[in-house]
Amino acid sequence: MHTDVPNFLSKGVETRAGELAGIGGSFPMHVDILKVLPSILTVISAEPFGKSDFSATGRIRTKTASGNPKDYFVKCAVGEEGAMMLNGECKSLEAIAEVIKGLVPVVHGSGAFHLHGVQSKIHFMVEDFLNLKDTLPDPRSFASVLVQMHRQSRSPTGKFGFDVTTCDGPLPHPVEWEQDWAIFFAKLLRTRVDMDAAACGPWPELERVADHVISKVVPRLLRSLSSDGNPIKPTLIHGDLWDTNVGTDGETGSPVIFDAGSYYAHNEMETGIWRVIYAQKLGTKAYRDAYLELYPPAEPSGEWDDRNRLYSLKCNLNWSATDPGIRTRNIAFNDMCYLCEKYAPLADIAKYDPSLDPTITKIDP
Repeated sequence: MHTDVPNFLSKGVETRAGELAGIGGSFPMHVDILKVLPSILTVISAEPFGKSDFSATGRIRTKTASGNPKDYFVKCAVGEEGAMMLNGECKSLEAIAEVIKGLVPVVHGSGAFHLHGVQSKIHFMVEDFLNLKDTLPDPRSFASVLVQMHRQSRSPTGKFGFDVTTCDGPLPHPVEWEQDWAIFFAKLLRTRVDMDAAACGPWPELERVADHVISKVVPRLLRSLSSDGNPIKPTLIHGDLWDTNVGTDGETGSPVIFDAGSYYAHNEMETGIWRVIYAQKLGTKAYRDAYLELYPPAEPSGEWDDRNRLYSLKCNLNWSATDPGIRTRNIAFNDMCYLCEKYAPLADIAKYDPSLDPTITKIDP
């Protein structure tokens, strides 16, 4: 999290003056946030709500002209990094909403403001507040809507990528348009290897194995993919679809997803994160099988699990780069050793260790 985020949270009450007078709560408010809300609303309060490692989040309570309650969710982040992160999230949610309305919260607007005592500009986005149930959607209904999004989406260029930079946590995706999925994924994985090294320190053996995976294993597994006899199509994915970014709408009972960092990818990339130890619910066999039943693996189908392992490398290294010292770095290294042993043997590297594989051995986060 940017160091200024917790600092500006303490400024919330101090700003309640002028147009903000009468608004209760302790979440920082600004007239520019009010401007993206419908003018007919009366804002009652703004309170911190939820937990985010890289932003500050709040709930804005309002009432309509007829007196009915209407709540909004606001997310704030600091500096240029925050601007990039929130802009990417806004564009991601808007792209998903164009494919399936109701699957993501409606984005009402975004902007930036200065707050006394905070050096950097504060960026924000406002979206509908979701009243969520305590449980995830059931595997079948979730798979159905996710597959619908994947099948119906169309890349505006026919290529892999996205039109603005999106992020996984605070880390940007390289989203320049690319015709070849293997090249796109190789670039994506390279950024995570480099970010992991920058955050956690050098590990020469991991870097050597990663170079080999990128140069040998990636083209071996991804260059010849096909679906229904055709080359795989660029598919809009959420980009960070694990347990905490999925919910069940408390009013409709329908699946909802949020906190997206989208790009057009091979659809199977979406489920790579389900292999990570933190996806303790979406990573179960029930969710995986429900998805694959509705969207069968690309050909060669017998290599689906190896592609899933390959795609999980990006996710595990992303986690390691944002939280140095956690075990996902070792899991990623072990998975890379497995892939090298199977597809492109490399001398003098560690042997794959099944005891470090969370798909075989129960490993707690």
